[in-house]
Amino acid sequence: MPRFFRILAGVAALVAVTVPLSASGEDGCSDHRISAKAVATNGDIQAFVRCAAEYALEHGTEEARRAFNEDERWKHGPAYVFVDGIAESGEDSMTFVFPPDPSREGSPWGTSIDSFGTDYFFELHRILSVVDSGWIYYAFTNPATGRDEPKSSYVMEVDWDGTRAAIGAGLYANDRPGTCNADEVNAARLSAEPTERNLQELVRCAALEVESEGYFAKSRIERDPRWGDGLTNVFVMDMAGNQLISSSPLRVNGNALHEWGGSGNRPEAFGGRDVVSVAEAFGESYIYYRNFNPVTGRKQSKVGMLKRVVAQGVPVLVGSAYYVPADHSQAGPDCADNLITAGAVRTRRDIQALVQCAAEYIAAHGTEEAYRSFHEDPRWGHREFYVFVRLLEQPGERTRSLVYPPDRSREGVLGTSLHEVSESVFSDYLRDLHRITDIVGSGWVHYYFVNRVTGTIEPKTSYVVEIDWNGRRAAVGAGIYERDLPGTCRREQVNASSLEANPTESGLQEFVRCASAQAESLGFFAGPVFGSDSRWNSGSVNVIGVNAATREVAFGGTQSDWPFEAFVAEAFGGRDVVGIVETFGEAYWYYMQPDQATGRMVPEVAFVKRVLAQGVPLLVGTAYRHSTESGAP
Repeated sequence: MPRFFRILAGVAALVAVTVPLSASGEDGCSDHRISAKAVATNGDIQAFVRCAAEYALEHGTEEARRAFNEDERWKHGPAYVFVDGIAESGEDSMTFVFPPDPSREGSPWGTSIDSFGTDYFFELHRILSVVDSGWIYYAFTNPATGRDEPKSSYVMEVDWDGTRAAIGAGLYANDRPGTCNADEVNAARLSAEPTERNLQELVRCAALEVESEGYFAKSRIERDPRWGDGLTNVFVMDMAGNQLISSSPLRVNGNALHEWGGSGNRPEAFGGRDVVSVAEAFGESYIYYRNFNPVTGRKQSKVGMLKRVVAQGVPVLVGSAYYVPADHSQAGPDCADNLITAGAVRTRRDIQALVQCAAEYIAAHGTEEAYRSFHEDPRWGHREFYVFVRLLEQPGERTRSLVYPPDRSREGVLGTSLHEVSESVFSDYLRDLHRITDIVGSGWVHYYFVNRVTGTIEPKTSYVVEIDWNGRRAAVGAGIYERDLPGTCRREQVNASSLEANPTESGLQEFVRCASAQAESLGFFAGPVFGSDSRWNSGSVNVIGVNAATREVAFGGTQSDWPFEAFVAEAFGGRDVVGIVETFGEAYWYYMQPDQATGRMVPEVAFVKRVLAQGVPLLVGTAYRHSTESGAP
């Protein structure tokens, strides 16, 4: 079979380089240990499964089976560890561990064909014949709801008493294109359970509605009780901060949000912070402020979230917010449930875990030992990731640095904002740090800062927690430079030549997400740009776009007599991988392809993301070749 991506590009492979399986940047359980009840993201699932595999290897299968079924570390709600034999059919695949129903263990599962078209066990066998670990997407019964729902699981091949087996765990996400169920994600739930996670799900699902329907979403958002419940409402703004749509019955569409008091009073609410520009640059952001609550009759802390989408070719912001209860804490799971080292940080969620662990370390060991450890122990510092501590005695410019590992000479100095902060962007970062901790005690701050690895000023998101430092108010925090958000896809960092020179899963993901943002912005006009701009087309690296509705190639090189449908049918054994991307928003594809030089079949991994371009669903992606020589990650 001709190599599909290679044919489309008319050149070599889309990424015709060999990448060891360990290139995904995975770390062992000593670097990232997480319990079932703390699992919230795909990154958490990967760490969870790696820890489970290590536990089985260290303690043996009998003890592992007992622990996976009984211990809270491995089983909490819909998060649990499963182990299945690797066979081409569920009729032949032995179930070794299945906590929701242990009676099934020790017997073949039986045929399990889901809505994506093939036996789940056949797909599991196919994937683990290509790579030693990866993602599988399917529909499965959620033990929390009792119904079949889309689930993404991370699986690793292991030896289970001499038998090839897959150990894995999965996540039922509520904020992806095919998973935003109205009975699970709605304003009433956020009102009843005001948490960052519920806020995030509501805003992301509302954003999908606006992205899909554009201005025609107005009637749904304003009339459907799903989007409005008492003081909890969804709104849409333009990039000037004017409200366009709101589920609140007290609408002021065409003006700045009424609770912000218009542009003249915005500095009072947000300390001069241009929250619209922050959300536009970072793709989505949290906002913290105080607002009059008509129920309590007083000003109360409020947490909001804004997400940028392109609707009918126009960028807009979709948002919502909740009042913070008096007994509410913004801190994430404690370090016992989610331990991570700086070297294992990959996502915002990881940063939150690192900071939570740092705050607990200060409380447990004291400031003197914490100061030493934050500077010297690699647990707290690796490349651009490090823990910092600042006093919060005075607003903004009077804040003093206590721990700043990149430059100890800055510690203890009283002065204005750090020179690394780009003052032209959003206002004084230090003032915002003080304001956020004063309002909610912990949260996210978005700003521009010098990346110590690249030496350039880049968008940075930090999580901060208020602490006591020798009887004085202080904030401990850490941050991450993200390179695949709308305002962070910098040409000099995310480009085809960089991916070709250093092909990794994280680099592949960044490249595809940034290409997707370009396709979303330019629509089908993106095709010529991807074909001619060296940023997207360099040597063996090319961007492919497929119309999800017609299953035809929209752009990405020369057309061929090998249609996309034929490639999918043969490479994926009948699996509806297009439907998977449409449901989950983005997905990894694993398949075998012939090497044109040797004729041997070689494993390849693609990352594909769904976007709407001029109202048309597009799948944007690229791929690279894996090498099995170095073994599993």
